[in-house]
Amino acid sequence: MKLPFYLVFTLGLPIASAVAAPSPSWKNIDLGDNRLLSFDGSLRERYEWTDRRDLGVNGASRDDIFMQRLLIGSRFDYTDYFSAYIQVGSSLATPREQGRKPTDEDHAYLGQGYIDLKLPTPYGEGTLRVGRQEIPLGALHLMGTRDGANVRRAFDAIRASWQWDTSRLDAFIGHPITLKEGSFDDSTDNSQKVWGIYGTTPVTAFNSSVDVYTFGFEQQNAHYTQGMGEERRYTLGARLYGHANNVDWDNETAYQYGQFRQHDIRAWSVSSHAGYTIESWPLKPRFGGKAGIASGDKNPHDGQLNTFNAMYPKLPYLTENGLVAPANLIDLHPSITLTPWETVSLDLSWDAMWRQSSADGFYLGPMRPVKDSEKGSRFIGHQYQIETLWTPESWLQFKVAYVYFNVGRSLEQHAGLKDMNFFLAQGTFSF
Repeated sequence: MKLPFYLVFTLGLPIASAVAAPSPSWKNIDLGDNRLLSFDGSLRERYEWTDRRDLGVNGASRDDIFMQRLLIGSRFDYTDYFSAYIQVGSSLATPREQGRKPTDEDHAYLGQGYIDLKLPTPYGEGTLRVGRQEIPLGALHLMGTRDGANVRRAFDAIRASWQWDTSRLDAFIGHPITLKEGSFDDSTDNSQKVWGIYGTTPVTAFNSSVDVYTFGFEQQNAHYTQGMGEERRYTLGARLYGHANNVDWDNETAYQYGQFRQHDIRAWSVSSHAGYTIESWPLKPRFGGKAGIASGDKNPHDGQLNTFNAMYPKLPYLTENGLVAPANLIDLHPSITLTPWETVSLDLSWDAMWRQSSADGFYLGPMRPVKDSEKGSRFIGHQYQIETLWTPESWLQFKVAYVYFNVGRSLEQHAGLKDMNFFLAQGTFSF
């Protein structure tokens, strides 16, 4: 039986208060002979409501859902050379009026299950990880965890890494997981494959760190405005990020090439995030801004595909409704974040969006082109978001957010899209 949101936390808070000690008894249990056993987990309760699912695509209207996600993990370490981790999950959800999404429900599943073979040396530590695992990299623009959904994203993969000081190099290859609603019946999705190399190192002179990477990506049923087919795509990218004197920044650019059906792929993206925090002012405001461009297809008949594909981005990407895919998109996103108390933050943001190419369509996440959206004006619309976070303890967080999506007139006329209100309330207990 699924307990209501408020009841779970009312019953759970006394238990959580008792167990949230600095060193709980289930962390780093010494089994002797250089063996350690540790447990972790999280419980998330989330409610979502919208008056028009997916902006009314295919006539979809009001939709709401209550979701519960429970994850419990255990790690076993043997000497400095071997460890194993297993995480099981249960993601439950009430029915949606418009039908469930694939990531809404999975009764019982293996979230992660892998072994680590380690090689510690005076020059750093190497690790070979084999098994089901999450692969979050960088700012999660291309390899993210899909934490907003009720079932997170994992891969059956092999990953080798080398860590020295504050620098790290990763190489991996794997397939995403196909979700099924039953118990322990998820499988490897062989229709998609991803591989890559990702490196990060500090640049002290600029108070920054720099990431450089290359990815390969294949899928059998890619879907773009110009059609469907097999895709093989390569990405080259770099990221520069850091902070100094109350200023923070995060800039990233990527170039893609490859083949889609018989067409060459030539695509690109650029994003820039920056903010300035005034610590001496009341509420410690951070004035921030994001700007991003992801290329779109210039001509569906020129034998080339120019639509950028972010592969496995974090969700949500722009706002908490998780609607917009970073493809054929120009995005301007100013924001202000207020911190009235150390444990509370309030974020106010406005998001203006255009299609980068008038010949390509508007894409909903994950990479779903909206029919007839390539017609008319490039303007997509505005999003307005209010989000508040309350973290009374390090192990307990509450989030409430409201997003209003104001659809541009052209998309309303040609694609039949409508304005949308979205609300969520979420609580997460971690141990």
